Amino acid sequence: MSLQSTIQEQILQRLSKVGVAARQAVEAALVGQHRSIHRGLSVEFAGHRPYQPGDDLRRLDWIVYARTDRYDVRQYEEETRLRSTIVLDASGSMGYGSGVNNHGESRVTKLDYARWLAGALGFIMLRQSDAVGLAICDTEVRKHLPPASTMGHLLTMLEHLEKREPGGETSLAVVLESLAQRLKRRGLVVLITDAFDDADRLLMALRYLRHRKQDVRIFQIVDPQEEQFALAGMIEFIGLEDEPRLRLDADRVRAYYQQALREHRQKLAEGCHAIGVQLETLRTDEDLALGLARILTASDGPTTGART
Repeated sequence: MSLQSTIQEQILQRLSKVGVAARQAVEAALVGQHRSIHRGLSVEFAGHRPYQPGDDLRRLDWIVYARTDRYDVRQYEEETRLRSTIVLDASGSMGYGSGVNNHGESRVTKLDYARWLAGALGFIMLRQSDAVGLAICDTEVRKHLPPASTMGHLLTMLEHLEKREPGGETSLAVVLESLAQRLKRRGLVVLITDAFDDADRLLMALRYLRHRKQDVRIFQIVDPQEEQFALAGMIEFIGLEDEPRLRLDADRVRAYYQQALREHRQKLAEGCHAIGVQLETLRTDEDLALGLARILTASDGPTTGART
């Protein structure tokens, strides 16, 4: 089954079964009320305010004056198209998938799950007539498609997502700093990653994106085995990003590993909260449609929208 078919049949259709209210909340949480900070003479009426000396007399509402003898000025609000860039981490660690689940089915890799998530978000954004772009990366941006709002552009995105294989080391900080230079307008950056990178450097790059007036949302993809570490006895660990092989006693290192993982995730979570970046976690054994509904319906919609 193609990536497009999988997303439409297994995610978007299942998401629709969650209920109309939940589905609308998902879409609203993604795009928010992304309206311009600039008042202008556009088609979107925003309300009235009392006339002040110096106001353009052409904006006086004479109908209101005729009815109330009040000098009120019409205000309009420019409605803008949200420009989003989905950043997909395709480094070697994203190729991890921990065997089979309790039903004997092969678990998907983190990159498989990330592909579905990226594609689903693209469809949702496009349905809202917003522009969406893609950046696939490891130590650098390997493919960059600037935001656009056509179905042809989305299909091109899906094609690149489907072809991309995991590989290479991780350097998200370098990637995000480079990407920030390319984003000339305010917008939304959605980072899909396992976040297995230096937390301090990653947070510094996220802070730079925020300084560049970008709203940022992170979806951290984790495999259940990475959290549970349900291994026993002597295990040979094979690095996915050119690390040397290690043969360790899983029972002896479990506590150290879990403590290091907790500290890393806590530092990342606290750092993101401090700079206004929304961080959410999705496990690869979680139904993605339900996961999206869970995360996005609990979000403060307007905070995720970007203003231009």
